[in-house]
Amino acid sequence: MIAATETSADETSEASIFAGEPFKCRLSFYGRGQNASAPTLVTSKTNLHKGDLFVINLNEEGTQKLVLQVDEERVAAAAPPEIFIDEAIKRTFSVTTFMRNLHTMQQVANKEKFALYLVELQVKEQYLSRGDMWRFSRKLINTNVYLKKPLDMFGMRATVYGLWIDKAPYRVSSGYLSKNTKIVFRSLSACCTIFLQMSKEMWNFDHHGDTFYEKAVDGFLADLFTRWKLMSCQHDVTMTLFSRVFYDAKSLEDFPQSLRHHINKDYRGRFYEDFYRVIYQNERYDDWSPRLATIKKVLINYKEELLTYHKKQLPKNEADKLPHSFISGAADGNFLETLNLSSSVFERHFIDQPFDRLGQMSLVITPGTGVFEVERELTNMTKQRVLDNGIGSDLVCLGEQPLFAVPLFKFFKEDPNIADDYQIAHWMNLSYYHRSTAPSCFPSYIPRLQFDKTRIKHEMLDAKNVMNSIEEDAFSKPLHMSMEEYDEKVFRSHNKLSTKDSHADKLVKTENRKARRRNITMGPTCGQSIEEEDSFDEKNGLSIVKNNNHIMPEFYGTPRPYNANIKDDLSLSTSHAGASSSFINNFQYQNTLNSSFQLLFCNSQSFNRMARSAETYFLQSNIFARIQARPKALINPYAPASIRIPMAPGRRRWAHTFPIGPNNLPWHFHHLRHTEGATHEAMSTHISKCAHMLLPGTSKKVTDGLVSKRPKHLVKMSSDLSLRPKRAYNYEIQRTASERKDSGNDDARSSVSGSTRTKSSSDVSTKSTNPKREKQATIIWGPTGVEPWSASMITGIDWKSLTIPATLPTTFDVVPSAEDLQRDFTDNAYTLIHALLPHIEVDRKKKIIPNGNLNSDKILCSDNMERQRITFDELIDQRLSQGFQMIVEIPGHIHQKMNESIRRAGYKETEYNRLLSIGRIYHTLSLVTEENQSQDTVVIYVQQHKPQNVFLPKSVQYKYRFQCPDSSDFDPASYELQLESLESFSWNLVDNVVGNHGTGDHKLSDLVKYWHTRLVLMPVSKDYTIKNIESGQTKCDSRKEMSHEDFFLYVEHFVRFLFMLNKLSRSSIGSTECIRRPLNPKTGKKRTDPTKRQGKNLIPIQMFQLANIMSGDLSAINDLFNLFQDEQQGLLFVKDSVLPEYTFIGIEAIWWSIEHGDVIEDEKTALSLFEYLFTNQYIRHCTHTENSFRFGFFLYYIVTEKTKNFRLDANDYAEVEFHQTQSYIPSMDYLGFGECKPMRLLPKLIDTPQVKPRKQGSPSNGINLSSLSNMKNSKPQTPSIVLKRDCNVDVDPKHISDRREWATAHYHSFYNPHCLFELEIRWLVATSCILGDLITQWSQRTGTILGTNQVAFHLVPIPCDPFSELDALRGPIYIKINSACLRDQLARHPEAKEAHRIGIFQELILKRYGFILNACVSRNDENIYYVHISGGMLVYIISDVYNVHCNSQPTRVITSGLTADSHSSQLNCGFYWCWNFCLGKKWRSSQTGEEKYQDIMLADFRAFCDNDNNRLVNFWNEVNNMANKKLAEKEQQSNSED
Repeated sequence: MIAATETSADETSEASIFAGEPFKCRLSFYGRGQNASAPTLVTSKTNLHKGDLFVINLNEEGTQKLVLQVDEERVAAAAPPEIFIDEAIKRTFSVTTFMRNLHTMQQVANKEKFALYLVELQVKEQYLSRGDMWRFSRKLINTNVYLKKPLDMFGMRATVYGLWIDKAPYRVSSGYLSKNTKIVFRSLSACCTIFLQMSKEMWNFDHHGDTFYEKAVDGFLADLFTRWKLMSCQHDVTMTLFSRVFYDAKSLEDFPQSLRHHINKDYRGRFYEDFYRVIYQNERYDDWSPRLATIKKVLINYKEELLTYHKKQLPKNEADKLPHSFISGAADGNFLETLNLSSSVFERHFIDQPFDRLGQMSLVITPGTGVFEVERELTNMTKQRVLDNGIGSDLVCLGEQPLFAVPLFKFFKEDPNIADDYQIAHWMNLSYYHRSTAPSCFPSYIPRLQFDKTRIKHEMLDAKNVMNSIEEDAFSKPLHMSMEEYDEKVFRSHNKLSTKDSHADKLVKTENRKARRRNITMGPTCGQSIEEEDSFDEKNGLSIVKNNNHIMPEFYGTPRPYNANIKDDLSLSTSHAGASSSFINNFQYQNTLNSSFQLLFCNSQSFNRMARSAETYFLQSNIFARIQARPKALINPYAPASIRIPMAPGRRRWAHTFPIGPNNLPWHFHHLRHTEGATHEAMSTHISKCAHMLLPGTSKKVTDGLVSKRPKHLVKMSSDLSLRPKRAYNYEIQRTASERKDSGNDDARSSVSGSTRTKSSSDVSTKSTNPKREKQATIIWGPTGVEPWSASMITGIDWKSLTIPATLPTTFDVVPSAEDLQRDFTDNAYTLIHALLPHIEVDRKKKIIPNGNLNSDKILCSDNMERQRITFDELIDQRLSQGFQMIVEIPGHIHQKMNESIRRAGYKETEYNRLLSIGRIYHTLSLVTEENQSQDTVVIYVQQHKPQNVFLPKSVQYKYRFQCPDSSDFDPASYELQLESLESFSWNLVDNVVGNHGTGDHKLSDLVKYWHTRLVLMPVSKDYTIKNIESGQTKCDSRKEMSHEDFFLYVEHFVRFLFMLNKLSRSSIGSTECIRRPLNPKTGKKRTDPTKRQGKNLIPIQMFQLANIMSGDLSAINDLFNLFQDEQQGLLFVKDSVLPEYTFIGIEAIWWSIEHGDVIEDEKTALSLFEYLFTNQYIRHCTHTENSFRFGFFLYYIVTEKTKNFRLDANDYAEVEFHQTQSYIPSMDYLGFGECKPMRLLPKLIDTPQVKPRKQGSPSNGINLSSLSNMKNSKPQTPSIVLKRDCNVDVDPKHISDRREWATAHYHSFYNPHCLFELEIRWLVATSCILGDLITQWSQRTGTILGTNQVAFHLVPIPCDPFSELDALRGPIYIKINSACLRDQLARHPEAKEAHRIGIFQELILKRYGFILNACVSRNDENIYYVHISGGMLVYIISDVYNVHCNSQPTRVITSGLTADSHSSQLNCGFYWCWNFCLGKKWRSSQTGEEKYQDIMLADFRAFCDNDNNRLVNFWNEVNNMANKKLAEKEQQSNSED
């Protein structure tokens, strides 16, 4: 509770905050639903105006207040003033005083006093690019927020989760967003990859008596899943077990021949294999707790299955010779390789982008303590990939926290004589897990060191050898020295030694004492990451020379500077065998020259075993050691607080995610520190001043909690008490949120004056008069680079990051200095000149935001500068979406350099400038003007600053074994681990594509990282339903052949689908008619009783004479066009905002002509009629892109005087040609099986053009989807067949966004009912939420185009890389056909065609199981696969049917005891089966089924292929009989024709 008496200064301060006196006001509540907050309305009697802030007292004492902002004013005649606020506030702040009629209000005069430092927003089941987040954040500036306030901006929805003010130990309930407020988006539905390291420690016991895998499953994962459920998380989870298995082998010859290619060798000469087993892949559950039993079951049997895997797979004679294998320890495991595989997945986040997932989190659970032995170059590559991609990497250790800085990487060293080199991985968020419910015999003691098990002999502790287990050097003290003198001599600092003579005299007396030296490491001259360079240039320094009783003159003149303040001892920087004692004893110090430089001397004879760093070398001759680069101290993990790691951009990528505590340091809530009792008074003062911003109900608790009687205690900092389970941890004391603060080191962070919002003058003077302490305060450590390290700090679990992971912030605060920019960077610039959007396009976007905030006025203006800013902001949006971060305040030296470059280029700068950064790459974008500039153009000047020395490590070809879910084999796999060069990315191409809106020569290409998602249109079967299969009424392999009626009905329904997709409407008002196909499905002849259209009277059908038209009779042609336009029997024309009048659909015109033509009996004849009309220019294609009349859904129009000059440049309509639909063709090609001619009808295979392709980047998906090709054996003049077309997508038909949204649809050019129709959406400038809602609307309308009871299609997403050719953590399931049972059947056919025939048989199996072909026309070198009609499964045939193979997945070797002869190798065939991980919860329906249905299908398919109950043989006989029947019918038909 706030004290009643306050000083006059406080009264003056409060008077400057508020305007006027408090007044009473009536409070009313109303709402607009759960997804939108109601605007705050005030009446004129309140004297408040739009945009004003006011404070509401929530209790009588005035300690609980709420800050709100006026959104709208309302004129009311009521006498008392009244304010209308959102009724959600009543539910959020459950305070009984809301029931009163009048409340005390007061207007705020100084809004900055209520400014927030950090705002955390929750997003669930929506995807927002970082560019979208920036747009969202800009609209929140100068507005008011409160806890749980729903926000809706441009279709993007979020909820306020946490509000923080600067340097305060608590959250607040409401506040004001200024331009300096940091906004962080946290996701409740992120893509999480969980890696569980199954090292040998997993089967050890912790100090509670539990095995570590029990601690992982029953402890950590159980707690994590409980928190997920409490927060209603919907994370997309992939859980993988990974291990490294070593073999006791001397050479590769010790392994069987079949395994030698997959064995790796490490730097110590040990042979190993890495194994990965995926338990769950892209699964989404409301509650993960029931899955713990499955996870634990896998873990129990994992060790035995892993170590005996090869022995079970290999023949017995080879298995007996296999070397002994064992699982590695956590430190020797494949930790970095796992992170790289995860990064490879996250790097491709723009492919198969789900619209309901936001954020990327990589979680590694290890039984170790956070120490790993790694390779240096792979470490640097991993770190750079994680930082560049903005991946949240969390490491959870089940072991005890060691007494040194972690996570710690110990680099490999091939030479045992060099010193060990370490690196502290600041880019990982480290946590240590302790089970809170586990019983313990030592509740107040937690051992942090492993027990020495070698002391246990015969189940008894060997107490006699307790001290002998610790090796110690013999103690030797000179006889003439006392212990006090000896101790003083040992602990005296070397830089305080006096003159050379006195030091030499003392060296004689202490010749037996170990000399202490500082290690120096050389940085490489090139190719090194900035994080590993020592950028501090001190006046004091150390240099290494050889001592021959004199100083080398060439070295004396130019001594190397070195940071003498770094305290790094040789004994702490190396391992137990790092350096010999003889070297240390003989390595003596000499203090020469002057006080500003120190030279290190040694005896040249003592270099018999020199300790060297991994990057340092010492000469073995009599000359001194050469130093090739600036020296760098070895990392001392036991004293990281005394080592300054240079600040680099990578260290601050996540800095703006954390709130700032009272000590002016970012808060890491899982770090437990000793809190000084002296800080409570400062915290209490600050809380009293900011009590108006506290969460209601917490003010009293905060102030009361500050009078704790304990001067020093461990506290745990938390951002949300609701996330904590109600249990007491045995290593901490739970406190309220007010007592949770972050303190620094005892010596460097004793002053906490920064806890107040404004620093006093005494603080400034103290800092200026104590430069030494200020230098200590700049020691950086931790994820943000500014956190102090302390050995007493206990690291807990960062539950907040693991439950609601944050996305990479859009803001940044590290820039190079002017000197570094001049010395280490290269500059280049280019100018972009683009045409502006027309005024009509900008005016169309004028609207009022319906969320009731301050920005409810018009957000767009038609003035020229505002139009230019739209394009300017789009370029910034793209960079943010690709991982850039924005520096809000451009430093002066960069601003000056930017303006100078603009003036040299002949332009004039404006106030619109932005500075963005990713890693060491900086971009400045400036909106400039030039003389005689057109009003419809925009000029943007882009400057790029790139480092001169690019860090690009060599790629690593990584071999491992991978087991996917529902598979029992560890398949060999290989993946190239490489760092993407951000410096070589062509941003000018992206800028031109964005500026030209993807039109003209600047279209989307593989060189541009565009987002895309692939959709397929699947037919729905009436009889083969999921409900019947799950109930057992229908067998899985019982899908019947498509009937003639259904075949042509699908064609008609597809016309309706495209009609809906193109957003067309009929010219007749209110008409929903569709022209039906007037031919008999079975005979193909014209119906004798054609189906009447709705509204048509029973009048005779008017006919036209085809012969007169084809002969060129103008009268007959005019009569035909008059009949076209007849209101009763004419064509059904379509209309749109841009289409000309009398526009019709090509296929409907053909069907209409069959009905009204006198001699037109089929579609071929009708097609010839319209080809004649098209050739003679009576009708034209709307976009003028077709040179003939196409049979399909194409838009044509009748040429009139009004439309003779019409031309539509934009390609805004999806047009598809029908392939093989003029006559019925069967799906089950029995005739092809009998003739052994595969795919006689579908798909139509065409040759790939034999031309040299234009050089492009790596393909964006695993399947080569070329767009152009020539016909097989065609002449060069023959027009190429377009397999896929492109059209524009109207992303924002409701004009929700504030900009022009555009996307492209890449779809199949041909359609056949036996094949699926593919539609891939690609976009750069589109709000993902708006586009996702549009696609959802497509899916919903697809199922209702025929009515509520009739369903023809359903639209579902599928992966762009279905069989994981580019995904390292996914793989298909191999299902082998038991071809041995078919030997007798195959013996009846020629041996040369055995493999070919069984390949056709595989295709017939898939069609019987309900799989359909992916394309009806394809290239002969493309991967052809099948998709199940439910959309949940995809299958690829492993055979020579299509003369192609899956590129990355090797064909499995049959691992039976039989030798594979030439005959059996031809029968090694099967399928690759994979799940559709894109089919999320929002896409599930009665047509797709759930997990149960998919498991039933896989189990039955495996049993069928294994010839269970002789099903495979029976189906072969059935197919063979049908093939013989078809062959007999063909022969009979041929004889009759002769």
